[in-house]
Amino acid sequence: MINPLHNTLHRERSGVLNRGLSRRQDLSLSRGLNLDISRVLNRYLAVLVLLFTGVLGLTGCVTVTDNAAQPLRTTVVMSGDLSELPPTAMTYTWHPKFQKIITDKRLEPQQVLQHMQDVLEQSLQNKGYRWVEDPQLADFQVGFGVAMGTEMSDEQILAVTGLVAGLSTDGVNTKKYDKGTVVIALFKPTKIKGGGDEPIWRVLAQGFGNIKKMDELTENFDSLIASMVANMPSVNVAPCQRFSLASFQF
Repeated sequence: MINPLHNTLHRERSGVLNRGLSRRQDLSLSRGLNLDISRVLNRYLAVLVLLFTGVLGLTGCVTVTDNAAQPLRTTVVMSGDLSELPPTAMTYTWHPKFQKIITDKRLEPQQVLQHMQDVLEQSLQNKGYRWVEDPQLADFQVGFGVAMGTEMSDEQILAVTGLVAGLSTDGVNTKKYDKGTVVIALFKPTKIKGGGDEPIWRVLAQGFGNIKKMDELTENFDSLIASMVANMPSVNVAPCQRFSLASFQF
């Protein structure tokens, strides 16, 4: 005879076992889902890390390439003795022959010459010198030259000026940047025997510039000219020559 209590206990135990199994299955399923989600997240994070690393890598490459394509270096060489300038030298004039502008068709030579004269005159004026038209009144003569690398090689520049900077174009995007050369030379005045024949001092600079960015190129060019004449002695003006309206009494 089957005991009803036994059947009840059996059913309850079965229910408990079934509930326990169900809970274990749910827990197992939950763990499985968590593992799957975790794996998906890990894979997603891994992809993000790879993508981020790739972006950084690309950014780095672009930066390096861009820096390499924007050479800001300039080489300057000089020769001669500035002490050969007269101690009282205050005035200068342009050398009648040594004013050479050699450019390609992208630049107007006459405009470059005029700009060179203006900038050089301002730079010398800042050091106390003044330009005079009459060669007989000048204490020394100033000559200059500007040449683009497309029109004049370093060998030709050396033959003409006796100086060469030898600035290399390695690693430079020569389709974007042009190599340029500037030379400034000081000569004795024509009133002195042998004046104007051989320079007593000269300085040559080479650098790169982008003609398509003319404002930037002009700014860099003007700064370069000022730095090239920086070694020239400044004119000492006697204190009695310095006056202002405040010194006058009415």
